[in-house]
This record gives sequence, structure tokens and C-alpha cells, in this order.
Amino acid sequence: MMTDGLMRVVIGGAWRLDDPLPTIAVKGDHVRIESLDLTFFDSSLPAWIFGNFKNVRQLDLSSLPPRLQSLVRMAEKASVNDHMGDAPGVLAQFGSWGVESAGSWGRSFNHIGNTFMGFARAIVGRAKVNWMDFALQLQTAGVDALPIVALLGFLTGLIMAYVGLIQLRQVGATVYVANLVSLAMTREMGALMTGVIACGRTSTAFASQLGSMNVSQETDALRALGINPIEYLAVPRILAVTLMVPLLATFATFIGVFGGMIVACAGDLSIEQYLTQAVRAITFKSFLVGFIKSIAFGFIAAWAGCYRGSVAKRSALGVGEAATSAAVLGITLIVVSDALFAVIFNLFNL
Repeated sequence: MMTDGLMRVVIGGAWRLDDPLPTIAVKGDHVRIESLDLTFFDSSLPAWIFGNFKNVRQLDLSSLPPRLQSLVRMAEKASVNDHMGDAPGVLAQFGSWGVESAGSWGRSFNHIGNTFMGFARAIVGRAKVNWMDFALQLQTAGVDALPIVALLGFLTGLIMAYVGLIQLRQVGATVYVANLVSLAMTREMGALMTGVIACGRTSTAFASQLGSMNVSQETDALRALGINPIEYLAVPRILAVTLMVPLLATFATFIGVFGGMIVACAGDLSIEQYLTQAVRAITFKSFLVGFIKSIAFGFIAAWAGCYRGSVAKRSALGVGEAATSAAVLGITLIVVSDALFAVIFNLFNL
């Protein structure tokens, strides 16, 4: 009934899901719902009220039983949340991204700080480090990676020599293909390629291992025993990879030079000419540049795996995401640091 622009709706009796619901024509923007002899109701009644009067500007539910009022309000809140979740605005998306990014940066810097603190405590003998795991990681990150490093190093040198021959033959300077391959492998490709391999092999393995330990609550058990998981788990892994990657990079450099020799000597050069030019090209300064890069790349690859594993979600899906993001993060940081090294070494004429 309508009274002075106010629509009054009176409900009563029993409301059940199996019973047919009445239809009503809503008139006006101000509706007051009252109860009279309301004996029983289930979820059908709050759903009916919300469905028929959700677009009313002023809905007065004060005369309804408190439980019914709360159910109608819950339906309103759920509808608002669903609507916001279905179509978030651009500003809301940007804000959510900013909050998540800030939290991610904070966690990463915190992990870096704890990692360096762990190394400092290990140097003075106060850190609880799993040195048995260190020996295993030396083998996994070093000896077990030799075949793939050798294959990719050989193919990299072979490809660079092939491209160099095509271009240098046009100006009659094919003898310098040995300089090209040797210098590129020593200063750049040996360290960069080994770092990328470490991200693909080692970073993903570390992220999966530490993420699985999060799922099984092993890291929580270490904290309960008063052991810092970063000192116990991350320090030996990062140290092992940081030691092994420079050795692998040196190995990849010589294998790459050998691969370039295969192509060059099959073309216009003799073995003696190629080796003479290669020895002239590989200076101590060039070797030092590549060695410094390989140390940094090894640390980045290992840290990325340990960090992503430590913050992995405690589920099977979270472990998989951690492994994927570890490889992406490691390769991205390696490429960025390589660019920074190029600028720094250029400034110091290295």
C-alpha cells in the first residue's frame, strides 16, 4: 500500500524454498517492509527482499526481525563485493599493483639483508649452516652442469665464428674471426650463457626445494628450533653456485673458442693462425672482466631461486609459480646487471 509516497510492504506467514514466491510491483523510491505474524522463514525470504527491492533508494527494514535484517544486509554486501571483483576500475587495478609491488620489493630487500647477514655470521663462525648440503650443491651446480655448459658453449662459439666469417670475408679479414670469438666468449658470452644456464637449472631447483619445504612446514620447524632458514638453507646454496659459476664460465669460454676453431679452420684459417690470434685477443684484462661478471651472475641466479622459494605460496600451485618466477627473475636481473657492468667497465676503460 502507498501512503504519502511511502510504499509499505507487509510480510507474514511461513516462507519456504519449495513454496512459490509472490510477485510485487515496486512503486516509489521509499519502501518500508514490515512483518506481521511471521512464523517461519528460510533463505528464500531475504533473497526475495533483496531481489525485489535492491534498486530502491531508501529501504526501511527496521521493523523486521534482527536475524532477517542481517541476512538481507549480508546479501547486499556480497553483491557489492562480487560487482567490484568482476569489473575493477583502472585506478583500483593500479593501486593493487602498487601495493603488491611495494610488498614484493620490501620482501626482496629483507631477504638480501638477511642473506648478507648470514654470510657475515658464517665468516665469524656464528651461523648455523648446513655444510653437508653445501657439498651436495657444489656437485649439483658444478659437475652435473658440465655437459649442458659444454654443449651450449661449443655451439655458441661455432655460431659466432660462422657469422664472423661471413662478414669478415667481405673485407678480406677472416683471420680476425679468432679475435672475435675469443674476445666475445671471454668478456661476455661465457659468463652470460653460464648465468642463464644456472637460472634454468639451479634457480628453479632451489625455488622448488625451498617452496616444498614451506608447504611441508620444514622452515617453520627450523624457526621453532631457533635456526634462521636463510642461514641454514640459502647460504650454502648461494655460496656453492657463486663458486661454481665462474669455473663453469671459464670452461665454457675455452669450449666456445674450440667451437669457433672448428668453423674457422674448415674455412680460410689454419689451426696455427687461429690459435695465434686467439692468444693475442685473450688478455688478462678481458679474462678479469668475464670472471667478475660470472661471480655476480652466479650470486644472482642462486639468490633468485632461494628468494622465490622462501616466499612461495604453501600449495602445489605456489611451488610451480615460484620455480617459474625464479628463472624469470634471475635472467632479468642478470641481463640488467650485464648492462650495468658494460657501462662501469667502459668508464674505467676495462
